[in-house]
Amino acid sequence: MAFAEQYADAIEGRRVKLRKRGFALAAETAPPTGQAALWYSDAVRCVPRSGQAVARQIARLCGADSEVTIPWRSLADAVGVRDRAGHLRRYTERGAKALTDAGWLEVETVGTKRRAKTTFRLMAGDRSSGCLGWIGDEEWFAEAA
Repeated sequence: MAFAEQYADAIEGRRVKLRKRGFALAAETAPPTGQAALWYSDAVRCVPRSGQAVARQIARLCGADSEVTIPWRSLADAVGVRDRAGHLRRYTERGAKALTDAGWLEVETVGTKRRAKTTFRLMAGDRSSGCLGWIGDEEWFAEAA
């Protein structure tokens, strides 16, 4: 059985979606969903641009869970941004460090080299008014019109 015959139904389903949408949709461009989307909306305000890009991909990968295990290289490919020297992984590590330093992420690596497994855990970071923006009394006690 040829490849095209075996996967004809799946190929046609994707072809129909592409025709409706007009362009290919990469998984990395999909927004975060579930519990991780709420974490992302808070974390993205408190970290630099590298941390924002990493937070988006980690939140997308977590979905409804609060942790994900993925190799650094795969996460760097998903983030897809290079630093000035052209390194994907170094940019991703800097973003993860920014999230870790702010208290929004916990990174645990078990093993070494190619057998390493890295687990990223979403944490409740600094939610101070300086980080998330100050909300005035008029917004808390406004009466519904």
